[in-house]
Amino acid sequence: MASLYIHIPFCHHKCIYCDFYSIAQHFDKTRYVNSLIKEIEHRNNFLSSPISTIYFGGGTPSKLSLDLLQQIFVSIQRNFVLENSFFNIEKQNKELFSQMEITFEANPEDITIEYAQGLKNIGINRVSLGVQSFSDKDLKLLNRSHNSETAINAIEILKKVGFENISIDLISNLPYTNLALWQKNLEIFLSYNLPHISCYTLMREERTMLDTLLKKEKLSLLTEEESLKQMNYTIDLLEQNGYIHYETSSFAKAGFESKHNKAYWTFQPYLGIGVGAHSYKEKFRFWNENDVFAYVKRIENDDFSFSDRMETLTEKDKYNEYVMLSSRMKDGLKKDYVQKHFPQYYTFFLKNIDKCIKEGLLNEDLSLTIKGWQLQDRIILTLATE
Repeated sequence: MASLYIHIPFCHHKCIYCDFYSIAQHFDKTRYVNSLIKEIEHRNNFLSSPISTIYFGGGTPSKLSLDLLQQIFVSIQRNFVLENSFFNIEKQNKELFSQMEITFEANPEDITIEYAQGLKNIGINRVSLGVQSFSDKDLKLLNRSHNSETAINAIEILKKVGFENISIDLISNLPYTNLALWQKNLEIFLSYNLPHISCYTLMREERTMLDTLLKKEKLSLLTEEESLKQMNYTIDLLEQNGYIHYETSSFAKAGFESKHNKAYWTFQPYLGIGVGAHSYKEKFRFWNENDVFAYVKRIENDDFSFSDRMETLTEKDKYNEYVMLSSRMKDGLKKDYVQKHFPQYYTFFLKNIDKCIKEGLLNEDLSLTIKGWQLQDRIILTLATE
């Protein structure tokens, strides 16, 4: 299998915690989409396997009009082999893409009946909604553009239009948010019976507004003890309600795990299109520059070279990435996988895996314990090699 990622960098404004590449200023969206299509046409032979998942991330993909999205989908249809698809170019997108997982990130304030129906008609079948919190106080602090009523309205619209695969993002460990307030967030989520949720812990990233506020002591993060309470409560509550904790931040009902993200975590090839997007194939990683003006200018000048924007992963790099990614997943690490793919590190792995088991970080089958979920960095430090 192979995956396709499309980066849409536009945002209404920057959230205080965000370190992804995005632009809040005006930029000609048609010009940007034309560059995306041009890059798609040039890189149509990059992947040797059929595409099985597509992901529109950002930024905020829902800042694009339905017409511009339609143009991107037509280009994908014309330039790539799609898994389980035998439809020809005249078939509607909805039919053509129906066998695939196609995720679209959206902000609640962009979701109307017309827009949601348009997404469904184009062929999108999974929506990831950036709710972050159902508390207006939290949303104002985070510099989000929506309020709790808008978030709830967006969920109801998506369900009404017929989307079955809906995920929302929530952020824990927010300043001023105690366990009782976090419980309320999760209870609202559960009331809508959605199949997927990503619960991210608020993290301090350099050069973000949050980082500046923390340095000026205008905000403070919760204590590690309070953060762990929220995490433990989240795991217990969601598992009691039938959700599988399949990745550090991700919970899903059976069959609704993110196939696209699992492809990243299991070293499947993927192609990233757009400013700042990364690609991976075999032992090579490539990426586009984090500057929309430079990206568009280069593509318009027919320059598709990655030049200095690429790296070759060594066996040590790949082993350490395996440790890092696998320690984020419910299934954990696999002895036979390490023996097969990284035989030179197998003895080292066996020696140190016992330490993780004795410390209660991993079960005997190397799946993560509750303690392991909380202390993943310790697993990585123990098993990675210098």
